[in-house]
Amino acid sequence: MSNPIALRGIDAYRRACQTAPTVERRGAARSGVSLCGWGVIPDKEMHVPRSRELTVAIHLCGASRVRVFTERGLSHSVSRPGHVTLIPRGQSITYLTDGEVEFATAHLPPAAAGLVEESLGRQLLNLPQCLFAVPDAFICDSARTLLHADAAHLASPDAQPEIERRLTAITRQLARIASTGGGEPVHLAQAPRGTPPQGPDFDAVLEAIESRLGDALGLDELAQRAGVGRTRFVEAFARRFGCSPHRYIVRRRIERAKQLLRAGNRSMTAIAYELGFSSPSHFSATFKASTRVSPVAYASSGVA
Repeated sequence: MSNPIALRGIDAYRRACQTAPTVERRGAARSGVSLCGWGVIPDKEMHVPRSRELTVAIHLCGASRVRVFTERGLSHSVSRPGHVTLIPRGQSITYLTDGEVEFATAHLPPAAAGLVEESLGRQLLNLPQCLFAVPDAFICDSARTLLHADAAHLASPDAQPEIERRLTAITRQLARIASTGGGEPVHLAQAPRGTPPQGPDFDAVLEAIESRLGDALGLDELAQRAGVGRTRFVEAFARRFGCSPHRYIVRRRIERAKQLLRAGNRSMTAIAYELGFSSPSHFSATFKASTRVSPVAYASSGVA
């Protein structure tokens, strides 16, 4: 029996971008639709692991030639600013760009099918293959509006209904795209399931790190999850991510700490121990070394 796909769409892109989204907008809990802005991504090649949600990549600006790896090699079509790409649930995707790209992602869990007519919802959420590089000014403009909305406006009582209306409109437009087969249907290149990976299984490693950020994960355990020896794992990890496993974990802890500090519902001490720091002073020193401000100053700044 195959293992269920544990990753949410946002977590799959968080892994790929090695950072948290710069902006996140969430709709009603009953649908679970969310929109994330990722800023500028400089990597020429980016692999996004499979997730349990339909994901839509929205090409906002930057590089004018973004392609994806398919079963037959690189896609013939290219994504340009103003294009969207629909990635089915349970499929990974690898992008190749000719420069920096600013993009957003919309994530639709199965419950999002309820936002549209029943048959269209099923068709959208059970999309069999990727629809790549679909020109759609409405979705791109809607995403920009949500991502660039004034923070003061978002704090008003009318903001959440407006966010939900726009995310619902985006979902309905996506359902129309899925029903008409817009864009280039492509069979994305996938690693065969149930077969050993050719190199270290970094997806398994990153999933362990994300799900256990507060735990002391040793090199031996991480190497075992990667399916390679300790020495090979450390060398391959540094080549892939540009830092040691320990440094990567510290970075992820700091990013998570930022989210918790912005939420404002936990004490500094609780955050320190939740994220595996030995003491509040250790947390404060590590946070300041990474961000150049203390956790208290960061929480007080109101940074979004």
